[in-house]
Amino acid sequence: MLRLSKALNKHRKNFRGLSILQTKTTNTNSFQVGQEIEGFIVQEVRPINDFQLTALRLQHQKSGADYLHIDRNDTNNVFSVAFRTTPKHSNGLPHILEHTTLCGSKKFPCRDPFFKMLNRSMANFMNAMTAPDYTFYPFCTENLSDYYNLMSVYLDAVFNPMLRESDFRQEGWRLEHKDVDDKNSPIEIKGVVYNEMKGVYSDNQQIYNEHFLNNILPSNTYGVNSGGDPMVIPSLTYNDLVAFHNRYYHPSNSRFYSYGNFNLENHLKFLNNTFLKNCTLDSTIQDETKVPNENRWLSSKRTHVTCKEDPMIPKDRQSSLSIGTLWSDITNTQETFELAILSRLLLNGPNAKFYKSLIEPNIGTDFSAATGFTDQTRDTFFAVGLQGINESDFERVESIYEDTIKSVIKDGFDRRDIDNILHSVELSMRHQTSNFGLQLLYGTLPIWNHGGNVLSSMCVGEKIEEFKKKLTNRPNYLQSLVDRYLLNNKHKLVITMSPENNYEELRKENEEKLLKQKLDSLSSVDKDNIYLQGLELRKQQDAIQDVTCLPSLSLNDLKKTTDSITFDRKHVNNTPVFIFPQPTNRVTYFRSLLNTSHLSDNLKNLIPLFCNVVTRMGIESMDFRQFDQLVKKSTGGLHVSQAIIDSPRNLLNMKESIILNSHCLDSNVNEMFELWKKIFTQVTFQNQNRFKTLVQEEASSLANSISGSGHMYAMLCATAIINPVDARRELYGGLQYVSYMKKISQMEDLSPIMKNLVKLSEQVLNKNTMKCSLTVVDDNIEAAKGLESFLNTIAGKWNLLSEYNKVEKQDNNVKCVHHVLPFSVNYCAKALPGVQYTHKDFAPLKILCKYMSSKYLLPTVREKNGAYGSGVALSNSGCIQMYSYRDPKPVETFKAFDSALEWVNKKKITLEELNEAKLAIFQGIDQPVAPMAKGNALFFYDMDEQIRQEHRNQIMNVKIDDILNVANLYFSNTNTAKALIGPANNGLSSETIWKVSKHEDL
Repeated sequence: MLRLSKALNKHRKNFRGLSILQTKTTNTNSFQVGQEIEGFIVQEVRPINDFQLTALRLQHQKSGADYLHIDRNDTNNVFSVAFRTTPKHSNGLPHILEHTTLCGSKKFPCRDPFFKMLNRSMANFMNAMTAPDYTFYPFCTENLSDYYNLMSVYLDAVFNPMLRESDFRQEGWRLEHKDVDDKNSPIEIKGVVYNEMKGVYSDNQQIYNEHFLNNILPSNTYGVNSGGDPMVIPSLTYNDLVAFHNRYYHPSNSRFYSYGNFNLENHLKFLNNTFLKNCTLDSTIQDETKVPNENRWLSSKRTHVTCKEDPMIPKDRQSSLSIGTLWSDITNTQETFELAILSRLLLNGPNAKFYKSLIEPNIGTDFSAATGFTDQTRDTFFAVGLQGINESDFERVESIYEDTIKSVIKDGFDRRDIDNILHSVELSMRHQTSNFGLQLLYGTLPIWNHGGNVLSSMCVGEKIEEFKKKLTNRPNYLQSLVDRYLLNNKHKLVITMSPENNYEELRKENEEKLLKQKLDSLSSVDKDNIYLQGLELRKQQDAIQDVTCLPSLSLNDLKKTTDSITFDRKHVNNTPVFIFPQPTNRVTYFRSLLNTSHLSDNLKNLIPLFCNVVTRMGIESMDFRQFDQLVKKSTGGLHVSQAIIDSPRNLLNMKESIILNSHCLDSNVNEMFELWKKIFTQVTFQNQNRFKTLVQEEASSLANSISGSGHMYAMLCATAIINPVDARRELYGGLQYVSYMKKISQMEDLSPIMKNLVKLSEQVLNKNTMKCSLTVVDDNIEAAKGLESFLNTIAGKWNLLSEYNKVEKQDNNVKCVHHVLPFSVNYCAKALPGVQYTHKDFAPLKILCKYMSSKYLLPTVREKNGAYGSGVALSNSGCIQMYSYRDPKPVETFKAFDSALEWVNKKKITLEELNEAKLAIFQGIDQPVAPMAKGNALFFYDMDEQIRQEHRNQIMNVKIDDILNVANLYFSNTNTAKALIGPANNGLSSETIWKVSKHEDL
């Protein structure tokens, strides 16, 4: 379950391409406006040629429920139900309700049917999400039976939830003894959402974003935190929760969404007969939840936010500043589309106005977290600012902001930059993805939620043409928008943030005060009840659940064979080339692997930085601004990344590589390869100011990533101790790399680094170790010609003897590491050695990990101990990785990790549980794959059809005894490693020697 943050929602307006097109099963052309279908009235039918779909708006006659159906030849069908939820307090009510509805319903009374369905379904996406003004419950699946199974569970959850008080206490908040069995142990505040939001409030950027939203839209629901403030969450009562559900989870306040090639009439019949036919209209709910436009200010406002010190940023650059203005009503979809383009012109890339004026002078480390155009709220808004600045620069940043706006109004925008943005929109409309239906939901729901014309919002082509007309008739049109929404906009907020020396101490003190207030109000009877309630909750958590009420697919519903991928392998100028013919909608996809195993360790350390900057420094014949314009004119970008790829056949064999990646319209294929030629033949690392800017951006981005991805960093820290391949990964992408980039960002003279990047480019930008792939429509001859021309131009000759190199095991005396960082929650990981992908034990180990995640770690670490998430996975590097996320009890979690084998041996695994674990694994194996990615398993990972089919067969054939055998063989291994990221902790086991790295060391 997920809380949608402002950052997560940014820029969803530009839909991310088409999805997988297949056979059509619904004839929506026969539907007429005014027609009655299964209790619904058709209100609007509209073909949307931009995305090859037909959209229908319907309304339920009795309840007034709104329904949007997207009919499209796509097998990945989507369903969602949404409610407008507009909280008035920061107690997390809609967020906690979202969690609690999924804890059991009248038809499915077992605890946590949502999580249990994860193992009984082939859904490739299941979630529930809370935004500032709506809550929605989406899923995606290709299986028709599965679709209706999930519809039943989801709809019964939202309309008929059990809403047990014990579930509220588990998911929301509760007072409970630290040791549930010990009545004399301290009473503390627990709860899944409570701990989740403590984790959110550990992230300075999240705090900053939330305060910005609260302050620029203060009068209505956006003035409070819909996710919940940890200091306010304990004011929420169970009765408040029940009352909110009874009032607002009503069909009259609902919005249903379906997408794909399943039959609409069957959806409507199921929904009407099962849930809606006896409902009545309550028109007052829509009025209650309606979000009015914010009253426009007569003068600008200021606010200041305090935060903790960030150890990943220099002490003299800890502050942030943002300036925001309120823009259009979200229901004005044409203007909102145009303002999104304006935002990109102002912010995105080296030719953007604010990028030039704010980023390039290196006043700060990067744009501030609040920067961007937000089109998810009733009133859209725009913000720009800097993070990583000194407080003394506040006035300077504001002055630059004003000067930049005036300069834009005076000079306007380069028409090439405007055309490049429109080109990117066209390319994104052609670009095919596997989850378009879900992305379409994300993009349209905010407009739909506020009564906007959701069908009109999808007509992107019409909006582009209207925008072009305005530019033709009014050449200064964009300047007029800047004048109206930026220069002369009185609704302007200036928000600053700086660290407070004793911030963490004050936070802890306030938490203790809150707890004391709660405890002081308790009678002895209340305290007795707390003890008894704790025991009762644990009893419920430990109880064996009867899941027979839940629907489930069987293994017989799955296909028996893996998909066959057609490809042609050839050599062009001795370079291996794979060509994958696919229905790409006239888009060409280019991939290339450059092997880097021959580089010195000194140069290998620089590969991640090299990948980040090599296409952004310009070339010998043009500067970085000119080159960026050229790239955007004809491609979706030139992307370079590092990859360490595990051999599926041999443990501790790895392929060290740089990946090149780009796509373009078929008509631009020659231009795309010409750009790659320029990178290979004219790359330059001479502009130190530009390089410094890119280094600062990378270091800032890495520092900001730790809080949101702490479990990933912890897992990599742990596996690096026992696996030399993962040790390389940690060096190039873990906390060591974060530390490395921090040091580089603080260097006064970057010329030594730049000289080494020149050496690196000389050794890798050739075809000595290159292999390439093209994914194109079958008759695209020009792409192959363009690739051949590119290969004939660049230097080198294929001379790679082996793509893989074996890494020797190394003894490591350190087995447990604790990275002390100023978070209020923890990220835990434990690693054990496993086996490679093709090993006979890989399949049973993978199933064991799935089984252990759902049946052991989720109930123990999440439900009982309050962590936001926990699980165990088997990586392709052959490591078993146990982890927890936003965890308040790391000591207990490590005990749970250590007791996993004991639990397996005590637990009697049933055949049903085994099959559930297999289903969960096949969710990942059989998830939809976009045409552009159909050949990736073979090209990147050397997983041909035979390997994939053998793996499929092995999973199908795993028996219960196989699970027990691998559990005892691999989980008994004493060569283990642990990693903890979080605050200082004196309770870690004294039996184990922990290497503690304080945050100053990073």
